[in-house]
Amino acid sequence: MPNSSPNLISDVVKSLAELKQLPIHEQGVLLLKRLSFHFPKGQAFSGYNLSRQSYGITDVGSLATGFPEAEIAETVLYLMGAPWRQIDREGYIVERLARDGFFEITPEGWAEIERDPKVFVPDGTVIAALRFLHKDLQGYEHYFREQKRNEAVAAAFKAVENRLNVIRDVSSLPSVKASGGVSLPHELYKGGDLKFPFPALASGNVKSRAAYEQHLRGFLAAGVGWFRNAFDHEPHNLPSLGEVEALEHLFVASYMLHLIDLSV
Repeated sequence: MPNSSPNLISDVVKSLAELKQLPIHEQGVLLLKRLSFHFPKGQAFSGYNLSRQSYGITDVGSLATGFPEAEIAETVLYLMGAPWRQIDREGYIVERLARDGFFEITPEGWAEIERDPKVFVPDGTVIAALRFLHKDLQGYEHYFREQKRNEAVAAAFKAVENRLNVIRDVSSLPSVKASGGVSLPHELYKGGDLKFPFPALASGNVKSRAAYEQHLRGFLAAGVGWFRNAFDHEPHNLPSLGEVEALEHLFVASYMLHLIDLSV
């Protein structure tokens, strides 16, 4: 009898486009689990027949049950392409000794099914929002798919520090070249390598203008002194961020990079 759990791929992703966004290993695991529902231990299946929905499956398109009806055929063909080759390459399925085109799930495949009960799919709204980040941070989707959100924050504020370091390295001022870490934003603005990005702000009030400039430097310094140092040096002493919290942090880093761009 089949596995009592249907292992619907559509419980994890709702469309072919979402499926293709997953790492290929995870796509393969979803296919493997679905196959385990239809074909229990010792029961063979034909990849050729599966592609045509004509063997061992009770309803047309059941590898892609739950997908939009118009996508079912295309999704099945996709699953029997790259994801099928992935689980074959990883040794999760094997062709029978008769080499008759029929396959079985291997012990390694069953171990993977039991080891990995659920593929994680990040919130689609969070992933979509990443396109609004500074261009240096727009490739961070993989952190969310790998559930490495704290690492994403550490990398983002490291990018802020690296951007400041690049500007320092081409400076002609000894005071700037000798600076680093939290002191660097202050020295870059004081030395003129970075210009205050809003020249009209408090232009008629020297005291207010100086305060604005001081707080801007302090804001950027916090990117290194608080965010970068804490998330990079002491991640074990910080809570694990949820998807929305991590995204909020990334937008802070994004705005810091934007301010630096405006100041060059």
